[in-house]
Amino acid sequence: MRIQRNPITVVKYSWTQAEPTRTCSRRKKFSVSKLLGLITLMCCVLPAWAQTVQLGTAGNFGALAGSAVTNTGASVIHGSVGVSPGTSITGFPPGSIFPGSGAIHSADAVALQAESDLTTALVDAQNRVCGTTIAGGVLGGLTLTPGVYCMGAANLTGTLTLNGAGVYIFQIGSALTTAPSASVVAINGASACNVFWQVTSSATIDTATAMLGNLMGLSSITINTGATLSGRALARNAAVSLDTGNVTACAGASGTAPTTLDSQTTAIVQLGAAIHDTAILGGGTSPTGTITFSLYGPNDVTCSSTPIFTSTVNISGNGNYVSADFVPTLPGSYHWIASYSGDSGNDAAIGPCNSPNENVTVLAAPIVAIAIPATSDWTISLLAFLILITTLMGLRRRAGC
Repeated sequence: MRIQRNPITVVKYSWTQAEPTRTCSRRKKFSVSKLLGLITLMCCVLPAWAQTVQLGTAGNFGALAGSAVTNTGASVIHGSVGVSPGTSITGFPPGSIFPGSGAIHSADAVALQAESDLTTALVDAQNRVCGTTIAGGVLGGLTLTPGVYCMGAANLTGTLTLNGAGVYIFQIGSALTTAPSASVVAINGASACNVFWQVTSSATIDTATAMLGNLMGLSSITINTGATLSGRALARNAAVSLDTGNVTACAGASGTAPTTLDSQTTAIVQLGAAIHDTAILGGGTSPTGTITFSLYGPNDVTCSSTPIFTSTVNISGNGNYVSADFVPTLPGSYHWIASYSGDSGNDAAIGPCNSPNENVTVLAAPIVAIAIPATSDWTISLLAFLILITTLMGLRRRAGC
């Protein structure tokens, strides 16, 4: 019996020694799987932090307001200046738009679309997941890397340093205020185009401050004497006020390519003929998205009313895109506006109202004249003779002859 027990004991012992080895193997595999899961999660989450805020056509503006734009002194704006639904833009001159960078848009279709795009951008920035809360909203003296930062009221005294390429979003639950001569500095690839200040209340950039980024205020934006803004002043509901300051709107954000949008249509047509618009998209990097054609008229020279016709086409690369046909029912002047939506790699673009290539004159239907054939002299004489004979015969009957 003892001889039989020994082999059993050895087998049992061997199995017992192997058990820790099997258990250890399970633990190693489990740890590796957890690590792979964390890496996968990071790969999925990190790109969301890096996504820029799409400004759409609002990105074409250096100053955009909901109620009014006011300026005092020789401010210089790089980019367009616009207001909608308000109409008041004052102080230009002495303020000016840098040549070739933009135009004035007062309550026209361009400003209306820009304000709509600004609303979308504000909602986007506000809904980003907060990564870091800044205690007390004290920004001075901080050095920050790309991410989403949230706070109540925000104030900047001294210098805020943004370190590294990427997107910076500041969610401010109340007002943003800077002290005189404060500054925001970008280093190691940080760019003004990729900095977004989502301000729930008003923003005040005080005297001689060097501000950086896209100011998107739900209320007013004030840029005091001698302050500079490398970015944009975009107010949704209230005014943008400037005093001898410079605003430089950057072209593109987060590596987006600036696009060009030209368009052309038939200049003159008869009533009853179909008209359409052609947009030429260029400058982009494999652009996608849509081009929307809007037709205004008849005789709406500011393109401020509701379009009488719209047509949207999908985009696949640079090139020519054509709207659907429209048949006007009234004579007059009509105006097309083409707008490109932009995408994650390309800037939005919109054409102006009353562009010479976008105006169509619809002529009333021509009056059809009935041609009377020419008659010769002998034909006229013969007719006169017949009339005379007929008259004489009538007189004879009356006389009873």
